[in-house]
Amino acid sequence: MPALSAKSVLRWAMEIEESGKAFYEAVAAKAQDREAKRVLQDLAYQEERHYRTFQNMLDKVPEADVETDSAEYQRYLQTALDKALLGGPEKGLALAQQASNEAEALQAAIAFEKDTLLFFYDLRDMVPASQREAISAIIEQEKSHVKQLSRVLADGPWVT
Repeated sequence: MPALSAKSVLRWAMEIEESGKAFYEAVAAKAQDREAKRVLQDLAYQEERHYRTFQNMLDKVPEADVETDSAEYQRYLQTALDKALLGGPEKGLALAQQASNEAEALQAAIAFEKDTLLFFYDLRDMVPASQREAISAIIEQEKSHVKQLSRVLADGPWVT
């Protein structure tokens, strides 16, 4: 039996969305290119929307027939999140400060979104089958970010 409920996973998703929002707001504030600034601000807004979406999902997802979230899984997930590119708002803000231009910020954002996808693909396998749909919804939203960022990076005027 899986060791995590969808509710636990949704709480992790909300934490990741908060980190992403902090990152996108910080790099948008530094962006010189108007189009890059607009896209980064939009992504910050999307992260906020995702947070609210996950909060609504959290309220609707029933508790699974899971005894408890095991300490072993919790350690594993915390390590995975801590080692991820954007494991917490402080790490996200530090990463934003390191980006010297829009292209670097977009590349960092793509890497963050990829880390997020890997994290949620892994988590999806840890919840009961009846709750995987909620995690799949998270994955689809994060995939849309990678597509958007990739398109902007390829089309942006800062790409030589």
